[in-house]
Amino acid sequence: YETNAIELIKQKEVLQTIEKATDKCEDVANVLETILVKNA
Repeated sequence: YETNAIELIKQKEVLQTIEKATDKCEDVANVLETILVKNA
């Protein structure tokens, strides 16, 4: 059971990191959209 708990914690950390990266990508997309709209 301990191994499963450790694996779950690791997976949770990986998923949280992926979520943060995805959020940053969304931020970049929003900035690019703003730039494109201003220069249209």
